[in-house]
Amino acid sequence: MKKAIITGAGGFIGKALAQRLLKENYEVWGIDVNPNLFKEQDCPANFHYLNTAMPNYMDVLEELPHGTDLFYHFAWEGISSRKYDEMDLQRRNFLAATSAAEMAVKIECKKFIFIGSSHENLVGINTVDGNETNGNIYGVAKKCARIFCEFICKDKIAFNSTAFTNVFGEGDYSKRTTNTFIHKMLLGETIDLIEGDNLYDWVYIDDAVEGLYLVGIKGVGSKQYYIGSKQPRTFKCIISQVRDIVNPNVELRFGAYSDNTYIDYTKFDLDALRKDTGFELRCDFKGSILKTAEWTETLNW
Repeated sequence: MKKAIITGAGGFIGKALAQRLLKENYEVWGIDVNPNLFKEQDCPANFHYLNTAMPNYMDVLEELPHGTDLFYHFAWEGISSRKYDEMDLQRRNFLAATSAAEMAVKIECKKFIFIGSSHENLVGINTVDGNETNGNIYGVAKKCARIFCEFICKDKIAFNSTAFTNVFGEGDYSKRTTNTFIHKMLLGETIDLIEGDNLYDWVYIDDAVEGLYLVGIKGVGSKQYYIGSKQPRTFKCIISQVRDIVNPNVELRFGAYSDNTYIDYTKFDLDALRKDTGFELRCDFKGSILKTAEWTETLNW
């Protein structure tokens, strides 16, 4: 039986990937501070929960199997916009990521997969000189952690990294913008938004997990793979389509807020995942939004 380790296995995407790997007959070790990853009656025999907080991963080193096939590092605190620029928090995330990579090397894991972010290529404006600069500390910390982790793995074990813009779907208990927008639309509320002319992307959880799985088993050459659309659309286009699916009567007030940042998608090879692994987005967008709308109605708002 193949083996996989996932840090942040209690999170939205981490848990979904754990479930996918279990279905593929992997033995999975999930590292998280959430003891309720699975209801006791539903916990598979080939899933092992290790309760430890980042960056204390070395505390559970002896409990991990040597020669593990895949090691996915998801764990990352402060992924909501209000925490993007908390320096100490993002510094702790960086240390946790590099600690996870060191642990993967120590147990002679076959491949380490770092979960990055499109914010690594978020562009902002320096208010001092007016020049373009990194958009936020979150993106900088992700980029630095990815580079450090790749170097830690160099000449020792295989390495890949991934990036998303926005993953949505059932299982996301948060009040991130995806759920919040859909919730407001269901209530018929007017939504104030940024201008929305810059490119953006939404990817459904099932497609995201498929991409992650394929990166693990087929990813090559220390590449960073973008998991999402090969042709991102504008934020305005995506939100308008979501509105038309959920509640066409909702008023969207684009331009109510200013935003001087944008994701530079030219920094990603948007077709690499398809070329190297055969990945394609297969989930119908309308159907995915409708299922997510049903999910958001179950959340405690």
